[in-house]
Amino acid sequence: MKIFWQSEACDLKHDPVSGALITRLTCSVMNNINIYCEQPYTCPDGKRIAYTRSFGPDPRIPPYQLCVADIEKLKVALIEPEVSGLLVGTSAWSGWIYYLRPNRELMRVNIVTLEKEIIMTRCDLPEGMCFDSVSPDHRYLVGVSRNRGGDSEIIRLDMKEKTWKVIFRHVDILSHVQFDFVGGRDILVQHNRTQRLGSDGLRIESRESTLEATTHFIIDIDGLNLRQLKVGPPYTAGSTGHSGWIAHTGKIGLTVRWPAMGEEEPSARFKQVHDSRHRQGNFVIVGPDDEKPFIFSAPEHLFNHVNISKCGTYFVCDSYKNAIPGPIEIVIGNIKTGKYRTLVSNCGAQGGGAAASHPHPYMTADNKNVIFNADPFGICHVFAARIPEDFLKSLE
Repeated sequence: MKIFWQSEACDLKHDPVSGALITRLTCSVMNNINIYCEQPYTCPDGKRIAYTRSFGPDPRIPPYQLCVADIEKLKVALIEPEVSGLLVGTSAWSGWIYYLRPNRELMRVNIVTLEKEIIMTRCDLPEGMCFDSVSPDHRYLVGVSRNRGGDSEIIRLDMKEKTWKVIFRHVDILSHVQFDFVGGRDILVQHNRTQRLGSDGLRIESRESTLEATTHFIIDIDGLNLRQLKVGPPYTAGSTGHSGWIAHTGKIGLTVRWPAMGEEEPSARFKQVHDSRHRQGNFVIVGPDDEKPFIFSAPEHLFNHVNISKCGTYFVCDSYKNAIPGPIEIVIGNIKTGKYRTLVSNCGAQGGGAAASHPHPYMTADNKNVIFNADPFGICHVFAARIPEDFLKSLE
């Protein structure tokens, strides 16, 4: 397939608060999405990102197209006209994207060279398995599937041996599995305690508060050595489900729920009051050996989707302190100094409903841009916010 680069992007404006240049990278009349923020789908030098697009409401659910955007040249290219797997996989900031073709070929593409490679000609992974994460040595791909009984199964595909196995199974819903992108031996798992799926694929309510019960644990590459993180009751409010590894530290940065998040009335879900266990904020840092999580103090913000920079110094979050439909802010914080600033005062995302309308911000590997989704025109597009030169210095 011949690759054609097209000009879609346009510089829009400078943020009135931070001065960041906001650029819309896409303009096709399809829903475009930066995939997800926990494991950035970008290359090591930060100049290119992968994204998906489709005519459906969520460009992570097949069929959809795989594309690449060049942030500096302001051009985009169609890489794969149809992807059939649920999500695409990556090893964070590596520039390699893994995906499934309709003919069941397991592929990978390098978004710098655009070279493609067939890994398996006939991939027999279970239907509906998410392509969640790839090990930093690019040997293993892991994801979550559901067996006939509704149990969650974490599947590890050995791309060298061309074989796969179930390494962990649980009756509750598991999701958002991600390799430690530095060491590559551990896997972070989101555990939705007491939440299960019925035969129709819909969530079954439990007697306990399903929204407050979400936590995380770590297993090794063989599904063993389970280490529970002290997140969720009784230590904190339940996790939002958004988390990421903090560079080489072995610790996790994540957000937890605020009390009003579960209110029935949408207008009441954004009261700026945090849980009594951590009134100073809802971004927390925790490792498997920690007795309690560290709470980052930012009481005015209601943080949701989070990404940790590749260097491990910064986090970037969308803040819902102004409720839905916003304006939703994008905030960068320095994990080491405790300082934080708003980079984008109104990202333009609606923030509710389909996940494609959520900002899902992440920093490129060079710490020069924050990539995010927004749907100010009714169609989801991918944006880049150029971080001003003095912005990160002000957080030192």
